[in-house]
Amino acid sequence: MDQDIRQQRILDGVELVDTIGMPEDGRMCIMSLVAFMAGEGHTDRPHCASPLIACFAIPVNDNMPHDVRQRLKPFAPRIMGTNDGCDRQRTALLRRVLAEEIMPRVGEMTGRSAGRPARLRRLWTRMRRAELQSRVRRMLRHTEEGCAPGRELDLAAAAGRLVTLCARDAAGQREAEWYWNAAIGLLDQLSSIGGEARPAHPVQVERLARLEEVLQARNRLRAGLAAPRLPFWSGIASLSRTHERET
Repeated sequence: MDQDIRQQRILDGVELVDTIGMPEDGRMCIMSLVAFMAGEGHTDRPHCASPLIACFAIPVNDNMPHDVRQRLKPFAPRIMGTNDGCDRQRTALLRRVLAEEIMPRVGEMTGRSAGRPARLRRLWTRMRRAELQSRVRRMLRHTEEGCAPGRELDLAAAAGRLVTLCARDAAGQREAEWYWNAAIGLLDQLSSIGGEARPAHPVQVERLARLEEVLQARNRLRAGLAAPRLPFWSGIASLSRTHERET
């Protein structure tokens, strides 16, 4: 089987979850999946990955609905090797997308939601969103002239949380989908920076084989649990027919 096809099939079988997960269960978050495929220990901060990408991807992964989260799986092999010294360019991209695309939309959303009645949980979400919105705006201003080491990571983490809070507080499915697509699109762009110049960081073959075994075992277990069980009376009838043949 072609290696790329095999890798895609195995990735399709992985379940992305909102915690660091466990490779032995075939359930991981996007960043622990990156670490596993790269041959690193069980962590959501793999050395092979851009710290800025990790800071953005973790809150996005953790706050996405389960079905939307599965759309992150193709990024796992692309994030490998992004710890390549290009985070300054990624910070510039993050700032531009936030300032030109995401923050204007957040401002419009804030105006629309001001008059909507809110239950306690939604009210907390809006308060948290407003706090993050102000924080992101402050950090964008501070990074106009460059930022101290670590501040760009704070910006990435706050951006990931803000986008997901906006999606969760959206007035409808279309608006929520806009924010989820924005998060996925931004992750796509961040992962692409430096891609042409950096050396390939191949998926560890033994890790891929191990994950394939885990998924096959899980599928066998599920197939066994899903096997149809005969009603009690059908077993009685079968025993009765056996007795008649013997007599």
